[in-house]
Amino acid sequence: ASLGMKVFALKRKIEEKDLEKKNILEFLGEKKDLEKVIKESDFIVVAVPLTRETKGLIGKKELKLMKGKYLINISRGVVIDEKALFKSLKEGNLAGAAIDTWYQYPSFKQKEISPSKYDFYKLDNIIMSPHTAGYTDKALEENIKSVFDNIVKIYYGEEPENRIDPELEY
Repeated sequence: ASLGMKVFALKRKIEEKDLEKKNILEFLGEKKDLEKVIKESDFIVVAVPLTRETKGLIGKKELKLMKGKYLINISRGVVIDEKALFKSLKEGNLAGAAIDTWYQYPSFKQKEISPSKYDFYKLDNIIMSPHTAGYTDKALEENIKSVFDNIVKIYYGEEPENRIDPELEY
């Protein structure tokens, strides 16, 4: 287990290769198991791509199930219902949250913008960062290496790693 914790995980679709990870997981399920995983977890980490399927994945119902729990979102803001999250934190239902994402981002026209239309900054049970937690020297190094490796694979007519599937939207 990770840091002495039991690890529960959900995948959009469980494949044969995922079953090899069962020895490190307490539970491996699919989206239909979300409620079960929330109920049995103290910390919920959301790490999904933003797609039509995941937008609003965590809403009012799911947040109510998280009473006294901690929520960590390293995906995109809109994966979690903004209003419901603010209310859950403000009312103390959620013990706390760490959100490495904004709900609103600056644009060329509007340079200064609040990360949300709600006053998350007034709450003492949330930490928010603008999708930067993964920006480390090591991550940059690995990204550059990955791009280089893929260029070499393409040059030799091989299949590159981490291809985007338009049907899956990631």
